[in-house]
Amino acid sequence: MVTHGLIETSVSIIATIETQIRADAAITVEKLGGVAAMAAEADALLKAPYLDVLVLLAATAGPDDWATLDALTLRGFQESSHVLPFRDATNILIENKVLRTRIGKKLQPIFVQRINERQDNNSGLIAAYALEALFRLSLIGTIDKYQTLGIMAGLGSEINGLFAQHAAKLTGAAFHVWRESDLLDTLGRLRINEDAEGEAEFELGLVYLVRALEKNSLREILEGLEFSQTFFFKALQTDERRSDAIAYFSSIELIKLFATDAPAKDLSIHLRALTEAIADRSRLLQIGSLPLWLKPRQDRDIQWVKLLRVLESIARNLERPSWLNAWTIMTQLLAVYDAEHTIFASEGLNMLFRPRIEAAFIREKGLLNHLDELMFDPCWQRAHSGASKMLRARIDELKKGGGEFKGLGEAAQYPLLQQALQDDSEIGNLPAEIAEQLEAVLGERTRKNDKIAHPIVQKILSELRSALVQCSDYKGIIQDDFDDLILQVILFCKDRQDAGLKEMGARGEYLRSGKATEFQFQADLREWLAGNFLSGDIRSEVEGVATGRADIYVGFGAHRFTIELKRHHGMVNGGTVGKYIGQAGSYQGTNVKLGMLGILELAKRDGPPASLEECIWYEADIPSGAQVARHLVVFRVPGMLQSPSTLSVKPRKFQSNEGKA
Repeated sequence: MVTHGLIETSVSIIATIETQIRADAAITVEKLGGVAAMAAEADALLKAPYLDVLVLLAATAGPDDWATLDALTLRGFQESSHVLPFRDATNILIENKVLRTRIGKKLQPIFVQRINERQDNNSGLIAAYALEALFRLSLIGTIDKYQTLGIMAGLGSEINGLFAQHAAKLTGAAFHVWRESDLLDTLGRLRINEDAEGEAEFELGLVYLVRALEKNSLREILEGLEFSQTFFFKALQTDERRSDAIAYFSSIELIKLFATDAPAKDLSIHLRALTEAIADRSRLLQIGSLPLWLKPRQDRDIQWVKLLRVLESIARNLERPSWLNAWTIMTQLLAVYDAEHTIFASEGLNMLFRPRIEAAFIREKGLLNHLDELMFDPCWQRAHSGASKMLRARIDELKKGGGEFKGLGEAAQYPLLQQALQDDSEIGNLPAEIAEQLEAVLGERTRKNDKIAHPIVQKILSELRSALVQCSDYKGIIQDDFDDLILQVILFCKDRQDAGLKEMGARGEYLRSGKATEFQFQADLREWLAGNFLSGDIRSEVEGVATGRADIYVGFGAHRFTIELKRHHGMVNGGTVGKYIGQAGSYQGTNVKLGMLGILELAKRDGPPASLEECIWYEADIPSGAQVARHLVVFRVPGMLQSPSTLSVKPRKFQSNEGKA
């Protein structure tokens, strides 16, 4: 009878909870029969998906009920197997100061236990929310940070599933708060974790973005931005739909282009990508329930987006000798010029933005007249006195030769020449007529490079160029030489899939053999480049490069590119490339950070090999402990080729069913 009574009571408690939820009514201890009834039916109550309800009752109950409800709550966190109630329960706990003060420290070992007990996706997700709760309790001082920090620092690449994704995100957030280098090591390990890779790359991108803007020179800031951008690119490789990674990648590109005097039209592409990514991100954030502590600060987002949107407009207006609506444009310009205070960011933004603005005011007297006229307006002085005086004083300093100003004004008029010389001061020493002629010649060369008839070759080259702009070395004559080399490699890959044995003779036999060697692959590519690529010095097996030997060395005097070649048995995929990319990137250590990795793919196929555009792509490598990314064009050459006729399936004899029942 007692057992029967307990069952009847437990059903009543659960039913009452469900009735109150359906009616959207408040659930109280009294409606459930009091704490004694709840304690009597603890087992049934804790098995039900109502841990959040229990925690809410503990948070709102009177002192007389605390002891019983706190004990039930601790058991609930220890035993619950329902993910969403567990998550909501931790949020209620952390947001209620009285409750977290009572049981916060007692929950610490329970959360650690839940983290260690993870076995599948369900328990793994509960473990993730337990780790999140520990982190948040550490942030508000309920518990000390050291056990939480120790757990995060001890995470290895073997963790998996949803726990791995959440752990990477939380570790990144913890680093921004505590700045412990052990957390960076954890993110480095999680980069090679299939489940956590995307989140780890993204969090590392945020870390190095902050570090870049804390640098003390323009060169260091630009190098740091390039490095951080590489992590966002790799996050996109794991999921090309990540609008947050697109937004950061596009923002960095906008900043870099503005800082390096790129024309306004170049900024427009990335501004559109940023705008679309922000809209997509906003839609995603409105789906489901996002905890308040994870929601982005909209005021900061709005400030940043507004600033970045203005960059393209400012770049366009700085190319003009004067403005029709000087007040509005000058207001936008000063917001960018004094970005440190506009969005309360680090001084690094000022180092990025100010030189281009100052150069325009030196170059164009009309812009300086606008500034002087506005500075006499009392309304303008009240609104923009500080930034205006700062800009005016800087212009006077530059005119007197008291500041570092290396012909940025002249360079802005000749972007192609600036890229080729890589020294803005040299442009200032050239007569205008000579500079214009050189700019025209370089423009003609650029247009000539764009006239590639084959549409797929053109598409591949265009996509690679777009990706390679992340590399600060990819400009001027280095960019031209690397583009020429890329084109020859694309054409080589195309020809090796097109040409038959009749055209290639003995030279192409290795592409049909399962016993093909890396040396045959190397000899074939070297001969191709030696015959078609006339601007560089083509050599093979060059020693003394990164303490090793470069398979193919393409030298241009001061700069060089290396092509690392590998033979791989089986289909080539992302995991395959990961085995070889470190060695390929190592050859870039003492020269420009551009190179190539070629893989001969020896695999039996049921059908034709991969299409040309699937055989050539961009990869970035970030060596462990490095602060500079390596940039690679990866290409695979399918071997063990078969003629199309051998891939045909003999058709079955057709039998008509006409006349049959």
